[in-house]
Amino acid sequence: MKGDRAAHLRGQRPSRQRRRASFLGWVVATCLLALHAAAAPAPDQIQVERKGELLSLSWRDAEDQLTGLLTPALPRPGEPLRLTLSVGNLQGPPFQGAVTVAFSREGVPGQVTRTLTRDAVGWSTEFVPDAAGIWDVDVRFLTTRPKALHARFTVSEPPVPTFVWRTLLAIAAAGLLVRVLRAVTRREGNAEPPPAEPASSAPATSEPPASDPVAAESPAPAASEPPAAEPAPSAPATSEPSASAPMGASPGAPAVAPPVDPPVDR
Repeated sequence: MKGDRAAHLRGQRPSRQRRRASFLGWVVATCLLALHAAAAPAPDQIQVERKGELLSLSWRDAEDQLTGLLTPALPRPGEPLRLTLSVGNLQGPPFQGAVTVAFSREGVPGQVTRTLTRDAVGWSTEFVPDAAGIWDVDVRFLTTRPKALHARFTVSEPPVPTFVWRTLLAIAAAGLLVRVLRAVTRREGNAEPPPAEPASSAPATSEPPASDPVAAESPAPAASEPPAAEPAPSAPATSEPSASAPMGASPGAPAVAPPVDPPVDR
């Protein structure tokens, strides 16, 4: 019984392995096809390649081919760009019909459509984008069958002009120079010695420091006062001349007492 079951299982293993291998092969093939489809451009997609100061446009199939130029290579908002196309037939007579061109910005409804006729250089027109972003240009023409092609280009904001950068650099350099000059002037001012103070004619009275309690309590010695001046002797009072004074005596001469008679003996 066990031997029959083992033989039955051995007979089923190869079929399961084949199914797994085929499933893995199918998954790998699907991934490769998806990668190839993602890498290859769409059949109606115009290839855009920058060449110097312009963008080169190219497209081709089994019947027709299209080439063109888009200038400038870096379109700016508000600046005109020029599109020049050339359509040719690989089989049959040269193409002389009209070409319809439509400009539209990605994510914004509405488009600018123009119908072009052939001139000396081909089919050309000018367009002024109004905003920065990704723009699409659709090209339609009719040869053996209708063709609708698509190209994409980017409109970017203009960079800051050179003179603006130069002005900012000049302002920064001037500010740095002013700061350096100020720093040098301050250093020179600090290095100069302070002017000497003139000597005072009156001696400064030094007061005892407040931290010395003894000096604070003891009274300061009184300044020595000069001795009081003695009163000058008063001038002798000039008495009026007496009647007994001789007439010839001067008023300022001292008075002379009259002679006294000697006593008489009794």
